[in-house]
This record gives sequence, structure tokens and C-alpha cells, in this order.
Amino acid sequence: MNDLHLCPCLGYETFCELRRSVGWDLRPEPQGRAALAATARAVTAWQDDTPVGMARLVGDGMYWLLVDVAVRPSFQNRGIGRLLVEDLLQWAQNRLQPGEKVTVHLVSARGREPFYHGLGFASVPDAGCGAGMRRTLLGPDC
Repeated sequence: MNDLHLCPCLGYETFCELRRSVGWDLRPEPQGRAALAATARAVTAWQDDTPVGMARLVGDGMYWLLVDVAVRPSFQNRGIGRLLVEDLLQWAQNRLQPGEKVTVHLVSARGREPFYHGLGFASVPDAGCGAGMRRTLLGPDC
């Protein structure tokens, strides 16, 4: 990982480029830009001048949602995803005041659960939580 560095930033073009690199869909530009603007912390991994990974945290400081953890396929299995997530977790940890706690949630891509288990995340349902759930809302003409 020569010349790999993390940048606490994520521009719209890089966001789209990395989403495409892992086969994720792109949302309409206004929606993507608004999502980035509402991001509490984003981090991008760069190899020389090439963006190779990204991750974002969104939330309110009591609950965070880890989203858009993506590493270009040709750069996967090199620890880049771990560096990205650890950066975000450390950022969230550093914001805590005495007596506070925060929960970080995520929805793992199928088959990637062991990656997140290795970072201290627990699968739900478990003894304290029911199953995670989601609902997708579609706009007109979608």
C-alpha cells in the first residue's frame, strides 16, 4: 500500500466513481449531493492520485449509521476497508463526552459480515436486539 493515504473528505465525482467501481447504482445527482452534504464524517482512501475506497457516517451523535463502505475490487483484501471504518469509529469515539455512549449501525453487503465482525460489530438479532429492518421508498417515475 505504498503512497496510500486517507483524506477526511469525499467529493461527489469520487463518490460516484467508487460506487460504480463496486457495481452500486447511482442516485440522481441532487440526491447524491444532498446525502454528501448531510454526512457527519466521510473518509476516502487514495493510492497516489486514484481514489480506491470510501466510507461515511451519518447520524445525530447518539446513533450513527455506517454507509457506503466501498473499496475498488482490485484493491480489496489489503486492509483498506478496515482503515476506513476504523477512522470513522475513532472519529465517533473521540466526540464522546464523559457518560455518553453511541451505537453505530450498518447493513452489511451479503457475505461481508465477517469483515464487520472483525471490527467488533455484532449481528442482529441477538440477546438485546431484534432483527434489523429496512423499507425502501420510491419517488415518482422510479
